[in-house]
Amino acid sequence: MMNAKAEVIAHPDIWALKYAGRPERAMQYIGVPFPKETAETLGASFNLTKDPVWISDNIVTSGEIPMITEYEKIDTALYVKEKDGFKPDPLWDDQALFIKSEKGLTIILGCAHRGVINTIRHAQKLTGVEPVFAVLGGTHLISASPERMNSTIAELSSLGIRKLGVSHCTGLPASATLARTFRDAFFFNNAGTRIDV
Repeated sequence: MMNAKAEVIAHPDIWALKYAGRPERAMQYIGVPFPKETAETLGASFNLTKDPVWISDNIVTSGEIPMITEYEKIDTALYVKEKDGFKPDPLWDDQALFIKSEKGLTIILGCAHRGVINTIRHAQKLTGVEPVFAVLGGTHLISASPERMNSTIAELSSLGIRKLGVSHCTGLPASATLARTFRDAFFFNNAGTRIDV
């Protein structure tokens, strides 16, 4: 849509047939709404990889994020349609972007389907940087249990994060809890927000 050449770095699973299935409604397609070829004719070139990609010396994509914590679980209402039916979606294609600076790591979340803390730990291991300056984006805490919220908050607090900007899939109840805990460090990361990293 930019009418320009653009490299798109993504996991190969972005083209999987993805569905959401909740008890109160039928399976609903939630995958990419256009074929890869359409994007390519508009100027996109796809770098589809499961591995991290270093865009510069200080900026890297996450690649696949391992599940390390015991309390972060993948949403059980998300599926991939395959030849033999619907299978739980492991969401390997959930990506994040890690930026190294003098302030520490800035972690830009996709939707954090594989867990905020799992993503942060992966960022620290991949970059070799321990301090976390900012965590920005979707945290997928919208349906988190109280136990998961408490564990997530405890981990985030231990990191000394200075900026926590949440969006879309965090949900208002979880956002309110995070705002009470992180006070001035917390903000809604809405469109148009600017932050110096």
